[in-house]
This record gives sequence, structure tokens and C-alpha cells, in this order.
Amino acid sequence: MTQDPSDLLRRITRLHTTLQQHIASCCGIHSLTRCQILTTLGRAGPLTLADLGRHLGADKAWMSRNVDELVREGLVDKQAGQTDRRVVVLTLTPDGQAQVRRLNTELGQQSARLLDRVPQVEQANVLRALELLADALEAECACAAVDGGACAAP
Repeated sequence: MTQDPSDLLRRITRLHTTLQQHIASCCGIHSLTRCQILTTLGRAGPLTLADLGRHLGADKAWMSRNVDELVREGLVDKQAGQTDRRVVVLTLTPDGQAQVRRLNTELGQQSARLLDRVPQVEQANVLRALELLADALEAECACAAVDGGACAAP
């Protein structure tokens, strides 16, 4: 049975988001936004608030509120920039680094369990399809950033 691609993508997104929220909650992070902030800082290293917002596609005020909560929880450190004191530089604290390690371990285990549910003979095909989908999503996001998403397909 062939499914409507739009419905299938929404279903996958909803289910994956639900599973990620469950893992984040088990690791003590009760917001996917905060999870994304922590994992982005873990991957990218120190970032300005503006750069973090660009990485996550979020406005500065929204990011600032979430970062402030992570600062209060002792997971993120905010410092003024060395060359421009108006710039806020964000880094993970040691507790934040430990939280990201726990989260990445749990998310990695979840991904492995998920792939194990796919028949072995199909796993390579699924991974290739996911790579193609990730590339397509990145291209669509780039278009949305440039002109509101009205880019024509290649």
C-alpha cells in the first residue's frame, strides 16, 4: 500500500519527536528546545547567542529565555565576548557536558533499537533513503531561509 508522502513525513516527524522527547525527559531535560540547545553547543562548541539562534532557526528573544533557564540549571555558561562585550558567548558547563553525553548515549541507543526493527536486508536502503531525505530537508530549509520556502525543486 502506497502512502501519501505528506502524511508519511508528518507521521515520521511526530513519532520521532515523541521518542526524542521521551529520551530527553529520561535524561532530565523537559523541553526539546533545551535538548537542541545543549546538543548544538555540544557539537559546535562555544557559540554566540545569535549564532545559536541561526543554527536552530530561532529568534534571539526566544533563544535567550531558554538559554537563561539552562544557565539557572547550571548547564550553560554565559560570558561577554572578548572583543565585543555586548556579544554573549555560550558554553556548556561540566554538568552540561555530562548531560549532553548522557543524552547522546541514550539517543544513539534509541537509534540503534529503531534500526534493529528494520529487516537486516533493508537497513542499508533505509539509511540511504534517510541520507537523501536529510539532504532534501537541508535544501528546503536553506530555501526557506532565503525566500520563505518558495524555491523550485531541482
